[in-house]
Amino acid sequence: MKARLGILIGVFFLVGLIGGPFAVAADKVYTIRIGNVTPPNNPLHQAFEKMAAEMNEKSNGRIKATAYPSGQLGNLRSMTESVQMGTLEMATQSAGGLAAFYPAMGVLELPFAYRSHQHVYNVVDGPIGQELNEKFREKTGIRIVSYFMNLYRHVTNNVRPIVVPDDLKGLKIRVPETPTVKMAIEAAGGNPVPMVWGEVYTALQNKTIDGQENPIVIIWASKIYEVQKYLSLTGHVYSPTLIMINDDFYQSMPEDLQEIVQTAAKNAAEWNRVELEKMEADLLNKLKEQGMEINEVDQEPFRKMMSSAWDELLEKAPEAKDYLKRILETR
Repeated sequence: MKARLGILIGVFFLVGLIGGPFAVAADKVYTIRIGNVTPPNNPLHQAFEKMAAEMNEKSNGRIKATAYPSGQLGNLRSMTESVQMGTLEMATQSAGGLAAFYPAMGVLELPFAYRSHQHVYNVVDGPIGQELNEKFREKTGIRIVSYFMNLYRHVTNNVRPIVVPDDLKGLKIRVPETPTVKMAIEAAGGNPVPMVWGEVYTALQNKTIDGQENPIVIIWASKIYEVQKYLSLTGHVYSPTLIMINDDFYQSMPEDLQEIVQTAAKNAAEWNRVELEKMEADLLNKLKEQGMEINEVDQEPFRKMMSSAWDELLEKAPEAKDYLKRILETR
C-alpha cells in the first residue's frame, strides 16, 4: 500500500513538473507591435487598429497588440528589416518595397498592370499572391498575412499640371524607396528622388523637391494639399500594401492564436478595401475645396513609356516573368 502510494505521489510530482511549464505557456501573453508610417486618420492605420482590437478581444488578452502610426517605429525599410530580424513583430510595406528583399515581389506593383480594384484583389488573394508570399517567407523569414490597399498612385507638384509625360521632364518627384515606382517615374521623364515619407512634407515646403506621388487617401491624410497646388490623376501604379509578421514569432504562437492573427488581418483588409473605395471620390472633392487644381490625364502615353519598367524588373528578377503573364491574364 505504501509502495503504491509512493508511486502515485511520484507520478503526480512528475505531472506537476511537466504540466507546470505548459500551463504557463498557455497563459503567456504575446505582445505584438504593429508598425505603420501613415497618420492616425488614414484608413490604413485605422484598419491596423481594428486588426489589433480584434486580436486582443478574440484572444481574451493572450495577445496584446498595439498599432503605432506616423513612423513611430521607423520608416518602411527599417521596419521591414526589424521584422526580418525579429526585433519588431508586425509592420506594413508596399509590394514594391519588398522587391529590395526579394526582387520578384516587385511584379505586384508594376505600372499599369491592373485593370481594376477587383483585378488586384484577385491577384493578391489568389494563387499568385499565395505563391509569392510563400517564396518571400522562405527567402526572408517574414510571413505575409494579408493585403490592405492604398489604391492608385497619382502625381502632385507645384510647377504645372501633368497632362502628358513631357510635363514631368525636369521635375524632381519624391518616390518611396521602391524600385518599381522609381522606374515608372524615370521612364516617363521625371527625376525620381527616393526619400523616406517622414521627410517629404518639409522637403515640399522648402521646395527641395517639386512634387511627390501617392494615393489620394495619403495625399489627404498627410495634408499634402497645404504644400502642393496641382494633382494630376495619372493612376500610374497600384499599391497593394502587405501586412507582415516575423515568421519565427508567428510559429511560436499556439495554433488558436495564429488563427486569430490570420482572421483579424483578413477582416481588417476587407474593411480597408471597402472603406477606401467608398471615400476616394469624396476626398477628391475635399482636395478641391482646399484649393488643389485636379486634372484628368490620358493614361495611354504614360502606359507606353512606363511599361519599360516591366523589362527593367524582369532583368533583375527573371522568375517574375511568368507571374507578370499570369497577372495580366487574371480576370
